[in-house]
Amino acid sequence: MKAAVINQPNSIHLRDIDMPEVGEGEALIRVRYCGICGSDLHVLHGQHPTATFPVVPGHEFVGELVEAKGVGADQFQPGDMVVAQPFFSCGNCEPCAQGHDNVCQNLCFMGAHCNGGFAEYVKVLTRKMYKIPKDMDLRLAALTEPVAVAVHDVRRSGLQVGETALVIGGGPIGMLIAIVARHTGARKVVISEINAFRREFAEKLGFETVNPLDPDFDRKMMELTDGKGFHVSYEVSGSKPGIAAAVQYTAIGGMVMIVGMTREPHPVDLSTMFSRELRMQGVRIHSQYSFIGAVELLKSGALNEEFLSLVSKVYPLGEVEQAFAFSEIPGDYFKVLVEM
Repeated sequence: MKAAVINQPNSIHLRDIDMPEVGEGEALIRVRYCGICGSDLHVLHGQHPTATFPVVPGHEFVGELVEAKGVGADQFQPGDMVVAQPFFSCGNCEPCAQGHDNVCQNLCFMGAHCNGGFAEYVKVLTRKMYKIPKDMDLRLAALTEPVAVAVHDVRRSGLQVGETALVIGGGPIGMLIAIVARHTGARKVVISEINAFRREFAEKLGFETVNPLDPDFDRKMMELTDGKGFHVSYEVSGSKPGIAAAVQYTAIGGMVMIVGMTREPHPVDLSTMFSRELRMQGVRIHSQYSFIGAVELLKSGALNEEFLSLVSKVYPLGEVEQAFAFSEIPGDYFKVLVEM
């Protein structure tokens, strides 16, 4: 089969590789679309701390079921359109037993530790696979995994109906978190973003935005919450200024969510954490329960117009190298998909 392979850092090429072998409890999917994520770029440039090479990147995929084996396989038929949670968890370690399969001690994340979705076929766990309606736009279905990230982050934050939320970093994940937070019942969601295109895009979706480089940034932030700060702050930029702002603008007793990946340690204002009795929560990928939540949310159609608006460009598999090159360049776009 054809697949995009990273043999070593900074080198991705379309190759012919062997088809995946499907064992008990596994399924084979013919991929239709796969999205490029920031973590795919981290893998490509050798910046992912645990990725192994060679590897086929990609974990945001949708496709057609070819075969499934083992427990649960009888719930599917070849030809079903499906999505799957893109990692293999053991189900036996203590985190898995506690329902935290996303931090499994033996986690194999697709596209980093084992082959992922930038290929004609991909292997998944049958127990992590879900049917989607045959009439669903497959570009939309390809967003299931990043939507699951947003669902997981909002759920873990404990955001309540009528509360306020700050999203620092208006990229694809930040925008999805904002959309899900508003749908959850936040009365106000503010997006802090440097990029003018992203701010304008967010405003068209009905969000208030601020530019952290604005000289009046502090005053505007206080005005937005009557000087109280936000009940929940989602730090999605992974930057030192972003983490500082998340702590600074979170209300007394509020929650700081650490969503963005950082390549180095950043200081945290513990004095403010102490004096305001703030809570801080890290999040990694998403639980299977949150993935199910994303599937059901997409099936409901409640937010599909907003979600689909994030799809900016689609490349054929034969141009996957160009797709990754395009994704490297800061520009006026959000999600880039590859069609198989």
